[in-house]
Amino acid sequence: MTLFTRNAPDDGNGHANQQQWLQQPAGKAVFDRAEFIDRYAVLRWDTDRGGVALVHSLVDGNAAPKTVTSALRRHHGARLADRYACVVVAQTSTQVNQPWVPDLQAYDVDGGDQPYYTTWAELAALLGQPAPYWFHALRDRDSIAAWRPGAPPAVVPAHDIATPVTALTELAADEPDGSPAAELCWYLAREVRHRGHSSTTRYIAELRKNAADGGDGAHLVLGAVPASLLRPAPEEPTEMVRRAGWLSITERRDVLAHRVAAFAQRWDGGRDWHTGAVVSVRPEACATAREWARRLVPADADQPPTVLEKVLLDNDRRADSDVLLHDPVAGVPVLQRDPDTGATDLSTCTLQRLPTRSPLAALVLSAGICWIRTEDQTLWLAPERDGWGIGYGYSGNGCLTLARLVDVLLDDISAPAVRPDDPAAPRALFELLRDAPGTVTYTRAQLLAARGK
Repeated sequence: MTLFTRNAPDDGNGHANQQQWLQQPAGKAVFDRAEFIDRYAVLRWDTDRGGVALVHSLVDGNAAPKTVTSALRRHHGARLADRYACVVVAQTSTQVNQPWVPDLQAYDVDGGDQPYYTTWAELAALLGQPAPYWFHALRDRDSIAAWRPGAPPAVVPAHDIATPVTALTELAADEPDGSPAAELCWYLAREVRHRGHSSTTRYIAELRKNAADGGDGAHLVLGAVPASLLRPAPEEPTEMVRRAGWLSITERRDVLAHRVAAFAQRWDGGRDWHTGAVVSVRPEACATAREWARRLVPADADQPPTVLEKVLLDNDRRADSDVLLHDPVAGVPVLQRDPDTGATDLSTCTLQRLPTRSPLAALVLSAGICWIRTEDQTLWLAPERDGWGIGYGYSGNGCLTLARLVDVLLDDISAPAVRPDDPAAPRALFELLRDAPGTVTYTRAQLLAARGK
């Protein structure tokens, strides 16, 4: 999205026609140094009209100029205008008419009302030299701190700054030989490095082609290039190894496991975890929910939370008085909402697979929740993937998903929760669930009969 300042008209290339601070003449620019403020690396030049900041985010590819300026103002206070006249933020998004050249957005500290786009050529003209750019996979703090005009690019192992791999390698280094958790973590760390190297190498090649053709890329220099990869692309562990690894990690309580779990949430949302969606259960709503709630026990209050407990607390906690419980059958945490109010709203995680060999005996639909009762009389929340919900009593994706789930669980109780590309269930089974009342129990015989129609 193009941003303009002072309602200036667009020149057709996403830039404002009205002259901004960067477009005004300035005396010789002298590089000062790099400073690190909040989440940003800030390179500073002095000019006779004030300081210029070139900023790279250290936690994401992009950053908003106003947000960066606010961070600088918090750090420098009333001295900000004396130190910086203009803040220029390097982006990973690219110019519309030169798709391999990184965007630059600027903000005039004194009197600016909106950010505006500028070019590397305009910035180079002001500084008297090309400005440096670090691709987001190469934004190494030490190499940025060491940069000086005319320096060759640093050689940096490529990685994704939004998904740092340090926790992965530290956890793997401490695991015993043959550990699924170690195999999983080594794979993920190497995959991140491999992807970062491949993408950055491609971007640099295209940027250099743009520069050779006289594009705006000719007016910047690279702050870093990726280090050579000494290993081939990693081979992904089997699903069994991945799930065993995550099961081990999500049961842990240490800070390192929490950091690895945070990586997984950013990487693929915890696709291979044994848990799926977070659901809310109200025991006062039906007898089935009350039966399930009676088996819950208090969580261990004398220890830090497990990975799963912390994820539930971080994502679903609403008050300090919420109480953490544990479902000893499913092995998942449960969060009780503010018990001082008398409420019995419980939040918990579904499983992606039911850890049982006992066949499906009944499907219980009650108060909007789907339950599975197995022949050994154990009650389970129906398996469900995060973002791919199940439901009943209406004609929609949730009911289609539930019908597919029931279809496979009738044959294999440990089958995984439904994926978007799984084949459809028999139409009659879907129609049975589509027309289900608010509370109903379907026996195995009834479900098989509907499937066989």
